[in-house]
Amino acid sequence: MSPSLIANNDTKFHSVALYLVWVLLLGLLLPLTAGMIITLEHERRELEEGLADFHQETLKTLVESTEDAMLSFSPEGVSNTVQFLLRDERIVSIEVFSAIFDLYLMKVSKEIFEQQFDSVTLREVVSKDGEELGYVQVTVDRSWIVPRIEAERNSIFLLFLAMFLGALLLVLPTIYFKILKPLNRLKKQAEVLSAGELGIACEWQGRDELSMLGRTLDDMRSRLDENFKTMKDIAVTDELTGLPNRRGFNSEVARLMYLSSRYNHPLSIAMLDLDYFKEVNDTYGHGMGDEVLIEFSRLVCSRIRNTDLFARIGGEEFILVMPETSVKVAAQVLFELKEVVAQNVFPHGKKLTVSIGMTEYSGVENVGQLLETADKALYEAKEKGRDRVVVYPAPALI
Repeated sequence: MSPSLIANNDTKFHSVALYLVWVLLLGLLLPLTAGMIITLEHERRELEEGLADFHQETLKTLVESTEDAMLSFSPEGVSNTVQFLLRDERIVSIEVFSAIFDLYLMKVSKEIFEQQFDSVTLREVVSKDGEELGYVQVTVDRSWIVPRIEAERNSIFLLFLAMFLGALLLVLPTIYFKILKPLNRLKKQAEVLSAGELGIACEWQGRDELSMLGRTLDDMRSRLDENFKTMKDIAVTDELTGLPNRRGFNSEVARLMYLSSRYNHPLSIAMLDLDYFKEVNDTYGHGMGDEVLIEFSRLVCSRIRNTDLFARIGGEEFILVMPETSVKVAAQVLFELKEVVAQNVFPHGKKLTVSIGMTEYSGVENVGQLLETADKALYEAKEKGRDRVVVYPAPALI
């Protein structure tokens, strides 16, 4: 994956997180703000309606208490009522006018030049038995509701702020642990898969959709890992005998040669070739030839160590690498192996022999040079009559 594509993926991931945050904030703020506005408007209307009701009740009370005073023109009859009503901060002024005497019985106002009110006035005619006695007028301060609305607004704001913060405290951890954190794990899991690190498992415990997706990705990783291991095994394994093939041999022998050179330990290598194997194929067919090769592989594997490397490099040719083994010890092992092969009856009902050429790694050759030396020893074994072990470069017939 290119760096630019990875960067784009990171940007998209972060945009998802930002998108969720914005959706969360809007999802909480919009209804809370709407609720706060509606509640505040409701409180304002209640205050206004309450002020209007108070205005009407005050006017009614004043009308009831001034009828007799208007008939007798007795200001003292309304003074106590007016003084009591004026104690209420909502009332700005009160007028009581007698139409009979064409005079004010009472006219009181709180307004002064330095203080003006946003007032509203109501007037009602006072009559008795159809005769107009006068009127009463009450003015109230409409701005009285302003500080109450502000106080209500502050209270409502604090209430909805507490609700908003409480919702955030509840929702944000849920968003983080249920969405953002799993998304981040999925992102890292995908990066691991993209990097080809198929051996790194990622366990998911939840039952939600993201956990199911994570388990699906891990199952896919596991299957890919198994498939790649199978493909790798196929690539380095001889299908017929199950031994390493040439590719498998090359990858492993380099490691063994490195260890031998580093620790100055002996390492011997031999090339083995079944004598007259072509006659088996020509006489009994390739199917029987395959059975013979399988039997030969079994015989050799039964006589060598688990630490030895035995590979089929083609046809009836095999290679045996023996780490921690000097050429003298290896020659003895190979001689015994040659005798076991010669005494064995193979699937076609006959005995076969094997020719072996071997050499010892000096610590300076490369793989190609080492194989070339062993091949020369094998060629010499063939030339000298087969069914023998030849050590090279210091030839010694065993």
